[in-house]
Amino acid sequence: MSVHDLATIEIVADDDSAVVSGGEFGFKPIKLSTDPKGLFSDELELQIIQTAFAPGGIAGEDEQPVRTLTLPFNLYDTGAGIEATVSRFRKLWRKGRTVQWRTTTQESGLRVLQLRRSKGIEFSPARDWNLQQCAKATVEAVALNPFYESAPLQVTLTNPSNGSNTLWAPVWNPTDQRGWPEYALRPNGGATSFGFPDFSFGNEQDIDVRWTPGQFAGRMIVTPPISVWWSVMSHPLMDTYVAADLSNAPAQMGAIDPLFWIPPYTGTQDNPIMMPFVINGPKGSQIKYIMRRFWSAESGLE
Repeated sequence: MSVHDLATIEIVADDDSAVVSGGEFGFKPIKLSTDPKGLFSDELELQIIQTAFAPGGIAGEDEQPVRTLTLPFNLYDTGAGIEATVSRFRKLWRKGRTVQWRTTTQESGLRVLQLRRSKGIEFSPARDWNLQQCAKATVEAVALNPFYESAPLQVTLTNPSNGSNTLWAPVWNPTDQRGWPEYALRPNGGATSFGFPDFSFGNEQDIDVRWTPGQFAGRMIVTPPISVWWSVMSHPLMDTYVAADLSNAPAQMGAIDPLFWIPPYTGTQDNPIMMPFVINGPKGSQIKYIMRRFWSAESGLE
C-alpha cells in the first residue's frame, strides 16, 4: 500500500483549509491523531413496537440520530511558533462556524460532512507547548445531518422550441439512502407550465396503506403557467414550492405535492431510469433536476 491508497481528510472553511490526514507524505501542522470517534460509525436506532400478550415486538421505523464526533489532533510549529498554529486551529473551529469535513478515497471519491463544534476545545499539554513545539487538542463536534454527501446528480433540460415538448433525463440513485429530487423551473420570457415525474417505485403503501403498489407508478405533477422562477423541493421537511417573487406558489398548486422518493440503488450510471419532463412555453425555458446524494458512511456502499 502506498500513500496514494490512503484516505485524504481535509477540514475546509471559507477562509482556511487543512489536510489533516492522508494525502501525500509531508509536514502537516494540524494532524488528526489516533482513535477518532464517530467518523466511521453508522448510528441507527430501530424503533420497536411492542404489543400486549405478544413476545418481542414488531420492527418500526429506523431513526438516525445526530452524528457526534470526538476528534483528537496534534498541532505543530510551522516556524512562526506553536502558538500561531494553536491560534489558527482555534479560529478554524471558532464558535458558531460550520466546516466541511471532506474525506476522499480511491474507492468512493469525495464525501462531505458538515460539522459544528459542540463543546470547548480541550487542550492537554504535558508542559508548556512553547517548550515542546507541539500541542494536543480534542474537538467535540456534531453533524446535524448524520450522512456524508457526495456530488449531486444535476441535469438541465431546455425547451427546444415554442410550445409543449417532452424531454427525458437519466436518473439513478447509487446510495443507501432515499433520494429526494429538487427542481428549478425557469420560464423564458413568457408564461410556462412545467411537468415533472413523481413516480412511486412501488412505495404507495409507505404513504397510505389503502393504496395499491404501482398505483402511482407514472404520477406526474404539472404546474400552472408561471412567469417567474420556481424552486420545488420534494423532501417532506422542506418548503415544497417557492416562487422568486414570493408569490403564493403553494396555493397555485392546490395542495398537490411530491410524495415519493428515488429508492436506494435505483438504476446505475450505465443503465439509468429515463424520466419524462414536460415544458409547455417559450423556447429556452428550462427545468434543472437536482438529486443530492447522501451515504451512511464515508466510503463504500456503492
